[in-house]
Amino acid sequence: MKIYDVAFLGMGASALATAKLKYKGTSVSLIGIDKNYHSKRNNFFAFWLTDWMKDFDSLAQKKWFCWNFYLTNNHIKHETKDLPYCTIRYQDWKNYCLKGLENLSIKEFNVQSITNLKKYYEIKLENGEEIFAKKIYDSRTPKLENEKVKQHFFGYLIETKQMINGNSVTLMDFRVEQKMGLHFMYCLPIDENRMLVESTVFSSEIQEDGWYQKQILEYIETKLNLSEYKIVDEEKGALPMYDIENKSSENYIHIGSRGGATKISTGYAFSFFLKNIMLNFENINKAHHSYFDKWMDKVFVNYLKNNSGTEKVFINMAYSLNGNEFASFMMGVADFPTKLKVIMSMPKIKFIKSALSTIRN
Repeated sequence: MKIYDVAFLGMGASALATAKLKYKGTSVSLIGIDKNYHSKRNNFFAFWLTDWMKDFDSLAQKKWFCWNFYLTNNHIKHETKDLPYCTIRYQDWKNYCLKGLENLSIKEFNVQSITNLKKYYEIKLENGEEIFAKKIYDSRTPKLENEKVKQHFFGYLIETKQMINGNSVTLMDFRVEQKMGLHFMYCLPIDENRMLVESTVFSSEIQEDGWYQKQILEYIETKLNLSEYKIVDEEKGALPMYDIENKSSENYIHIGSRGGATKISTGYAFSFFLKNIMLNFENINKAHHSYFDKWMDKVFVNYLKNNSGTEKVFINMAYSLNGNEFASFMMGVADFPTKLKVIMSMPKIKFIKSALSTIRN
């Protein structure tokens, strides 16, 4: 009976990072278990190029030194010289992490059950096979709770012969329907002829794919003014905007969103997990976000859940910060004066009510 040193449940970005950064070049035996391991999905991971992300600079598909926000007749543009906005695509990350990992085996099945046998774990797969491992890293997507706020999105990667301005990202364009929750478009120009156009909603109810697709197609026609294009790829997903309880133990470790890496006010998780594993190599189970940042996020999400017209809050925040300040805030490294600017940009009475409600809960 073979007993692996480490088993990964799910082979997403966080599991790949852990295998690469902790176990490449070692004699540790690894097994990854993921039914969709050979999926062609190729979603984008976005981040600002903070110090701990510079090791992965060469993987960034592109860097953007300015980004935009839109609301009705308002347009805000941020610029930076120091903290460009970047993206890495999943398949590029996967290839990078797998290079040199000769000690990794793969099983393409779902997990049926896990039993703690004290000295190791028994992992039963859906085909009846049993896998044994001394340590488990579990990065499987946590089950989303219906009544709680989520960030859900659907995006098309389009290709057109018409010229696209590839020098600037649209982070949030609120000039779209707001009936289903806080809704904005995200536009990522890959080059002068390709762009990711994504419809994102903050709400508890996830819509059918057709709803997002309709919003995207209308936006491409009316706001981007593109008449000739073709859809070459798509991505979709849903992220929790609430705390996921981390139930890790010494040899059963939750990682990625399951381990609390997601910043619940923004949905960013990739860069936070990498920061944790690089700065806390021996203890990647350490909290990804400070207590104060987590409290601010809870207040913010509580405000979004209980108020309408919340798109104005993002515009106010964008107005109050410059490019470097905004990037540092989004990446969780803002200094106190920057955080204070964010707090002061919020509607005072409603945020005080939200803060009090958060404390009571």
